[in-house]
Amino acid sequence: MSNNRTIALIYSEQDNAMIEGGVKGWVTNFHKFLSTLMYQITRENPEIKLINETSFSAVELDDYSVILVVATPNLAKEKVIMSALNSHGKKWKDHGKLNADGVARIFKVLKRPYDPDEALPELEDLLTYDFYLVDPLTGDPQEFTRFFGTDAERSYWMKLVDMAYDINHVLHAKEASEGSGVYETIPREKTVYLASTGVDMVIQRDIIKRELIRHGYKVLPDHSLPKESKALERMVRDDLDRCRLSIHLVGEDYGYKPRGSELSVVDIQNRIASDHTYQMVEKNKEAKEDEKKPFSRLIWVSPDLKNVTERQKIFIEDLKSDAAALEEAEVLQIPLQELKTIIREELVTGGRFNVRRDIKGLEEEKTGKKTKMIYLIADKRDVSDIDDIESYLKDQGFNVVSPSYEGDLVDLRYIHQENLRRCDATIIYFGQATEDWIKTKLQDLLKAPGFGREKPLTAKAVYFRGEKDVDLEHYKKNNAMVLGNNGGTFNPEHLKPFLTKIET
Repeated sequence: MSNNRTIALIYSEQDNAMIEGGVKGWVTNFHKFLSTLMYQITRENPEIKLINETSFSAVELDDYSVILVVATPNLAKEKVIMSALNSHGKKWKDHGKLNADGVARIFKVLKRPYDPDEALPELEDLLTYDFYLVDPLTGDPQEFTRFFGTDAERSYWMKLVDMAYDINHVLHAKEASEGSGVYETIPREKTVYLASTGVDMVIQRDIIKRELIRHGYKVLPDHSLPKESKALERMVRDDLDRCRLSIHLVGEDYGYKPRGSELSVVDIQNRIASDHTYQMVEKNKEAKEDEKKPFSRLIWVSPDLKNVTERQKIFIEDLKSDAAALEEAEVLQIPLQELKTIIREELVTGGRFNVRRDIKGLEEEKTGKKTKMIYLIADKRDVSDIDDIESYLKDQGFNVVSPSYEGDLVDLRYIHQENLRRCDATIIYFGQATEDWIKTKLQDLLKAPGFGREKPLTAKAVYFRGEKDVDLEHYKKNNAMVLGNNGGTFNPEHLKPFLTKIET
């Protein structure tokens, strides 16, 4: 293999037709932008050589350190090029030269949706770089013809920057030795499984992936997922075995279904990760302290869901119910920026509950005192509306604590979990909050033993202020008392059943 750091950009001339308005072709623009980025990143000028049907030479493939293939149906018709790329990819694989420090030397570039596996079977395991936009409402793909603007900045340019850094990584990596694995240099504690998503979560996934890589983490899968369900399941299990944490981003799109399955790839990955979490919990129970392998799972549900199908609603509810059973799994419906903070905490501290710490806003735990603690949980929007309930409970001699709303997100979560661990009973206030928020807090109560809680709750309730169009059976199934009335005015009589249960 040549060490001259020359890059081949292979394409079909039909994919470089002039764009409407006299703009140069898609490939020409791609070449120009990538060349500029490579210079900005490296301060060098690696040559990116444009190669189409008329200038292609199979014998020259050995001269390139990196090969970029603009994979389209037009290029797939060029049998000589396809045959040469397959042969070259197989040769690099057989000699352990295809990967450089875990990044493949051949990049599959998609300017529009297309499955190149049939034409390039030797490269089917390699990730594709998708340089097109998918409308989250209609699912329709849109090829970029305007390379500047909000959509282009969020999709095209972010992906192009990622590719430029990956290419630079390959150009400056040491040669991979024959038979070496791509996972040897990165320990399990620094490896994260970031599940593939529906089309509406692709940008959010790219943001999280970029953040993880920037902090030195290995992100799996680092290969294309198989299109057949059994092969997909095997690959997901193998990848999860190498990871400390799995992250699943869920939006409005259920995702595509692989061959042989009625479940989407998003659903399959979640189910396998759930099974893996249970298995790791059981193994760690039996393992010696120094042999335990912590594993946790974060499921992020977009807080901006609008057009959700009935199928997706069921999927999300199943996720929440499953996660409620394990402290190692958590469903979050928070802004993406806050999710990034949670991920860093999970990875840096080795888990949310490993370290006890002093935090402003957390009351010192009282010992030897008979006063019972009631945790009054309310959304930030309802803080001023719980004063009457809080005052009445304190007048009755109870120690009333509430969530903290100001400060670092990680500390706020810790305070919430410590209150759940310490309290004797809890009331969740249902005012301006959404029902999803209320259900999340009910699930937190189920997970309280995972925070170190040893005693059972003497009572738990949801206090309704104002009329709510909800299914009350859900609360009964969760053994939660329903308090309040539709009038919206607090009356001490509303709390009588709750207080009676505490005392008895």
